Amino acid sequence: MHGMSFHDGVQETILFKGWIINNAEGMIGSVIGVILLTALYEGLKSYREYLFARTTFLRKNQQKKSRNALLFSGVHFFQTFLHVIQVVLGYFLMFIFMTYNYWLCIAIGAGTALGYWLFAWDKTNNDNTDCCS
Repeated sequence: MHGMSFHDGVQETILFKGWIINNAEGMIGSVIGVILLTALYEGLKSYREYLFARTTFLRKNQQKKSRNALLFSGVHFFQTFLHVIQVVLGYFLMFIFMTYNYWLCIAIGAGTALGYWLFAWDKTNNDNTDCCS
């Protein structure tokens, strides 16, 4: 068991008893895995935002549906499923960060940057520039 301070090294148990690393190769593989997991988390966030915006746009262009029709729609069930996956992934990433291993914490930061760069590029198109011209 580690103290609650940042440390380096290659001996860690990550999330599960089966994910134990004790050498540099294991740490490198785990760092790559954590970067990919974090990028996936960012991609999932962006995809859920896209789905929300798309369904909101479609709903405005259709007749008004009842609350029950919206509550039990396939899109809402799918969004709920994706939300659960996103929350669980978020907690996994938090627990990985709480190992306080420098390398794993840096991997989460790098994965967040990679995921945002890959999946949130459309947020740079800001059409609300009337205030500043």
